[in-house]
Amino acid sequence: MKFVIVGRGILGSSLYHMLRKLGHDVVVVESGERRVFPSLIHSLLLKDKDIELARMSLDFYREFSVPMREFVSITLGKIGKDVLNSWERAGVEIGETYVDWLKSDGIVARGGDRLVYVSKLISSVPFVRGKAKVDLLQEKVYLDGKELHADRYLVVAGPWNPCLLKVKSKSYYCWATLVASRMRELGNHFVYDYEKGFYSRPLLGLGTGIAIVGDGRAIESPPGRRITVQEDEVLDRARERLGSLVPLYTAGEFCEGTPDMRPAYGPITDRVLYAGGLDGYGAEVGPGLAKLLVDFIVRGEKVQEYFLDRFSHVTSFTIGREPHEI
Repeated sequence: MKFVIVGRGILGSSLYHMLRKLGHDVVVVESGERRVFPSLIHSLLLKDKDIELARMSLDFYREFSVPMREFVSITLGKIGKDVLNSWERAGVEIGETYVDWLKSDGIVARGGDRLVYVSKLISSVPFVRGKAKVDLLQEKVYLDGKELHADRYLVVAGPWNPCLLKVKSKSYYCWATLVASRMRELGNHFVYDYEKGFYSRPLLGLGTGIAIVGDGRAIESPPGRRITVQEDEVLDRARERLGSLVPLYTAGEFCEGTPDMRPAYGPITDRVLYAGGLDGYGAEVGPGLAKLLVDFIVRGEKVQEYFLDRFSHVTSFTIGREPHEI
């Protein structure tokens, strides 16, 4: 079977490798408009069925030798026993203790968090550069006016999905700030602070006190629009916990959100299928969602919790906070 994949992000790259492994002919189309960050967070410290998606993603990264580096994480704030138990069932080692450098009791997790070098995954995928156009009536995809022939078209273009398809999702902008801290521990730990409302993660993990700080906020906007954000609010909250933080650089990118801020997949027509709504935690759940789409195409298996038709009753919605950290 021949597939055309529109989008070479985490989803598109994962689909490429999965379908090629099954022996299919695959062409990937990429516009090159979206920045690719060198590394992103992969965490098992999620909730409900998202943990299973994250586990599937981790298996994918290992199978296809995507580089990763594991870190100890510390969660501050009350976390329900049922959630802690679900983390342990996923293979995470959990301990509750007083953390001196944060001056707080915390949940210390080993085996739950890592940086995954997604740029290595994405750069491994050959592609055709250009802007795709989807004709749903004819069930065709065009590139620069020329039809791309395929048995199935998989549209996984992230924040551009709402522009290409009649899909119930929205593009939004999210951001975080690179900071310097006197706390060297900040450079080699993940911190999820549910009391102060921020997260931090190492830039490189060299123990130098250089970290990235954010809070999962989002601004609805069409992709590509210039967005100016104020970093002071989240940094002021983080300073209450971490002390002095020197902002070095604030950067962000456009993402795609769904009405419930959880991933979605499913058919738009018989030949055009969709997967997206990664809601800022694509490194955690992207490959897992790609596997669900492949299972649906190959075997007709359907996981209703993530299936696109769950939004059939939605007429309007507002983007919420990203679900993966705060």
